[in-house]
Amino acid sequence: MLKPRNMKIADCTCLMCGSRLGLTVTGVVTGDNRGTCPMCSEPFLVNITREEMEAFLEAEEEQPIKGSH
Repeated sequence: MLKPRNMKIADCTCLMCGSRLGLTVTGVVTGDNRGTCPMCSEPFLVNITREEMEAFLEAEEEQPIKGSH
């Protein structure tokens, strides 16, 4: 899975309807993550590599600076 830098796991969306899948860092594992879209009920498969998991964890740790947009 190719992803832009600083993308969070919660940003993953359904390929069928575009809705967010509701994934969390604590709810996924390295490797295959399967489920159904909460909006359209289509099955999904998100395969996360070790490097991607490290990037997701890093993005989750980053805190926005107060007052910046």
